Amino acid sequence: MNTAIGEKRGVSGSVITLILIACGGMLLFKNGIYLFCCMATLVLLFLLLWRNNRPGILLFAFFMQWVQVISFVVWMNVRNVDINFLSPHANIAVLMSCLGLLVMAVVVSKGIAGLPIPTRVNLLEEASKINEKKMLFLYLGSTLFLSSIGFVLGVASGFTQILITLSSLKWIFFLVYGYVAWLNKKNRMILAIMVIYEFTTSLYSYFSSFKQVILIVIILAITFITTITVRQIIYSLLVMLVLGFMGITWSAIKSDYRQYVSQGQKQQVVAVSREQALGKIGEQVSNLNSRQYEFAMVMTLYRLQYVYHLARTMDRVPAVLPHENGKLWTDNLSFILLPRILFPNKPIFDATQKTNKYTGLNYGGYSKGTSFGIGYFADCYIDFGYVGMLIPLILIALFVVVIYRVYYQLLSLNILFRYALINVGLFNFTSFESDGIIVIGRLLVTFLVFWILAHTIFPRMQRWLYKK
Repeated sequence: MNTAIGEKRGVSGSVITLILIACGGMLLFKNGIYLFCCMATLVLLFLLLWRNNRPGILLFAFFMQWVQVISFVVWMNVRNVDINFLSPHANIAVLMSCLGLLVMAVVVSKGIAGLPIPTRVNLLEEASKINEKKMLFLYLGSTLFLSSIGFVLGVASGFTQILITLSSLKWIFFLVYGYVAWLNKKNRMILAIMVIYEFTTSLYSYFSSFKQVILIVIILAITFITTITVRQIIYSLLVMLVLGFMGITWSAIKSDYRQYVSQGQKQQVVAVSREQALGKIGEQVSNLNSRQYEFAMVMTLYRLQYVYHLARTMDRVPAVLPHENGKLWTDNLSFILLPRILFPNKPIFDATQKTNKYTGLNYGGYSKGTSFGIGYFADCYIDFGYVGMLIPLILIALFVVVIYRVYYQLLSLNILFRYALINVGLFNFTSFESDGIIVIGRLLVTFLVFWILAHTIFPRMQRWLYKK
């Protein structure tokens, strides 16, 4: 297969001018220097991570974490207050977050730079080998039989994380089908129906994770971006506006909705029918007014950003609590490496306890059906301070590189299958707010499960898919 080390990529001159104007314009706003730093970080992340025909998850993951950083600055501006209004270390937290993301992106970019990137012709050749009907059958089967398997034995089960990982197989099949449909320019209507199905059915749940299918489609689409134009930027902004509006709407109704679907139980369960749940959503949306939307927008920014916890941690460490000098990450890794299947008495991890300890806040935790993470950046700071925190961040980035390279070098699998593995396998790296135990634990479990399947089930599955 002929491959290129880096596909030619292009950014039109008008886009470069627009970016420069946008970055300069940030300085005119309140807290402008921090908006400017965030925008400059985004541009550098894009330059480091975007390559045509490369899996879209890397750029997407760093972009999602960047969104959680800049949201704090926007939140302060919406409230018309100084960046340090809630914490004297908020400005430092924003800058260190931008720096940390850039350092990690450099490590990831350098770590995968030598991997060949297939041309579009190569991808078309690989797509032509796959039977679309059989792939659709795999997606439908996994959707029907695996979607809820992770909850069969309960959250305390030693099999839970493995089963939850198995339930994500449907997204691998979804992506492979999407790649084939996109490249062959056929069956796109079926792909659209799949998206609509995932969106509508996910509304019937406690968390209503309707956004996940949209995010998966965005990851798929990033792979095939060849040139950045003003038109593409406008389309992207429109998509973000639509997603933002949906997020604000969900924020406005979700408390009452969750209370309704759980029927007052302090558990993350659905105790009503699908029709009742969807009817409740329609009723709540139709009754929303402008004041509710305004309040929901502020709350959405609060819930989206996670710099606040990092800033509060910097307020208390080392002024109130000392740096842990590696103990926190040692405990994190010890917890991760003790599998619940072998240690059934292993306690349930409650991220909120750690958050309350190091931020001085008083959130309700697992016992009240909620969880507030401190974020893995805060874990790194608590252990090693401003400069030292970059070392564990670099190690996390190297772990991401290892996962990416191992998946990519599974040469017995079709390149589109490998791309899907990379995208789904690294999807847990999209959350800036995730505790170190969560982000590393989920990446590790997913990696081990997918690696085993890649050496056992997937090759046999591929041979079946290749048979016309």
